[in-house]
Amino acid sequence: MRLRALKLGAWLLAVLLAGDARSAGLGFVYVSANVGLASGGHGALVAGDTVYHLQNSPEGLLLLVREGWSSFHTVYAELENRPLVVARLDAAPEVTGQVEAAFARLYVAQEIALARRDSLREDVAWLEAAASGRPAPPLRGLGLVDPQSPGDPDALRLRAQAGDDAVAALRADAEREVESLSAVPEPGRLETLREALTLREAARALDAGDALDPAALAALPAEVDSPLSADERAGLEALAQRMAETVRELVASKRHDRGYALLLAQARALAARRSLAIGRLAVLDAFSGTPDVSLATDASDSVRAKWREQAAGLLRRARQEVLAKGVVDEADWNLVEEVAAINARDGRADAAGQLSEFGRRKLPARARAVPTPPLVGDVGAALAAARARLTAAEAELERRWAYDLVHHNCMTELGRTTDTAFSTPEEEVRALGGVTQPEGRALGFVPFVFFDRVRESLRVRELAYFPSHRERELERVLEASPGLATRARESLAYTSSIYTPLPRDSAFLLFTDDVFWRRPVYGGVNLLFALGYTGYGVAALPFDGGVRAKAGLEGMLWSLPELGFVNVRKGSFDWAGE
Repeated sequence: MRLRALKLGAWLLAVLLAGDARSAGLGFVYVSANVGLASGGHGALVAGDTVYHLQNSPEGLLLLVREGWSSFHTVYAELENRPLVVARLDAAPEVTGQVEAAFARLYVAQEIALARRDSLREDVAWLEAAASGRPAPPLRGLGLVDPQSPGDPDALRLRAQAGDDAVAALRADAEREVESLSAVPEPGRLETLREALTLREAARALDAGDALDPAALAALPAEVDSPLSADERAGLEALAQRMAETVRELVASKRHDRGYALLLAQARALAARRSLAIGRLAVLDAFSGTPDVSLATDASDSVRAKWREQAAGLLRRARQEVLAKGVVDEADWNLVEEVAAINARDGRADAAGQLSEFGRRKLPARARAVPTPPLVGDVGAALAAARARLTAAEAELERRWAYDLVHHNCMTELGRTTDTAFSTPEEEVRALGGVTQPEGRALGFVPFVFFDRVRESLRVRELAYFPSHRERELERVLEASPGLATRARESLAYTSSIYTPLPRDSAFLLFTDDVFWRRPVYGGVNLLFALGYTGYGVAALPFDGGVRAKAGLEGMLWSLPELGFVNVRKGSFDWAGE
């Protein structure tokens, strides 16, 4: 399944409610099929409140995602409207830890390989700039402070707290380090140069007392820009003091890669001081390091209004639960920064791109270019070598983690990674009751086949069913208004009080996920409806760019399985409520 781009602040609500994990223990999750990505279904491993699953990235790599159960449930069961079934295993706590460790190893290995690939991409970009005489690319975090506004009182106070002499010494050391790295570097040294430049600019900003750059702040809507309470002021004072201590510790540190962390601590301290000075919340924009994207959405105006309303409510809640505590944890504060960024972008959680995993939090990282010393040596040869290293790194990523529907997909690697937790098949049989992904068994890449084998082969303690959003809402509606008329209304996509037809779900008339014997008849009706809708879409081509025609053609495609009693299409939602 490809990394999904969430379209509403319900994603963040799930994070705030992450303690509500009803899937305790070790288990495998089956995610039902639906139109769109992962149309054949999906699978995951759950350990306590943490879910591990693999997704096909836009680059074609199968990458491990680690997220909380509530976030996973919100996306798949609520927004994507897919029922979930969890097969909870009879496994000892130490076995759960052993399996989690195997997934952690995969996660770390992928993160290291991706970071190396990204660093090599930056090497190529820097050498291409040097070869063509262009300025070097911007550096992460430098745009958080404004070099055109030195002598800021709060920034000078921060310098004094860190130690004037220590800051001056750090700046001098960083300058010397940058000069020593100006020769065309050996492999890996361009990354060291970027880190040295970032540290130099962080030290220079602290030494000069550079003010916070106003463009680094989230532009909060008026409805959430309320005056600070006494408890919030106390929390911000605690945050400012904590960040000042962090700045002092980073100045004294010997880590060569601490430049960005130093800039971020400075900016957070200055933002807290600005909040206290103006009496309103001034918070760094967590998405400032990522270019805003304009992801297409067919959400209605009412849904967009709900996004904004929920984002505003989340920020108010975050202010109460994080600031009012008096002791502000940096991880919690980053959550406030993310919620503020979403509020600044009309309530859209996808404004910075794909947010499939909350564990990879977005940190404020507004970039800025700075003058760099000219590279000395044969830049052309260095560029050719850097490109070769990048090609080799990308080929290695492809070799290890390229997506393949049959041999290397979300299910095959879920099983194989579980198997690597044990040194022998016999050990796995003792721990789980069987081997998760036995060699030589066909069709293990199919989600429902994999899950059936888990139920048959492993020691399953119980099965837990989590209904889809429509299933849950339909039960509520029928309880409030039972009868055939209500059932008939809710069976039609265009009269349902629960669902609003969306082009991405394909054109259909009747829901077939809650019927079986009538499914082929309903499928025939849906096929005829989609055929007519396609004709309507063809007529609408000059006006909608083919959106309706595409929905009609896909509607015919997804009606075909229904003729054979198989349901795939279930509809989806832009809003899942509280």
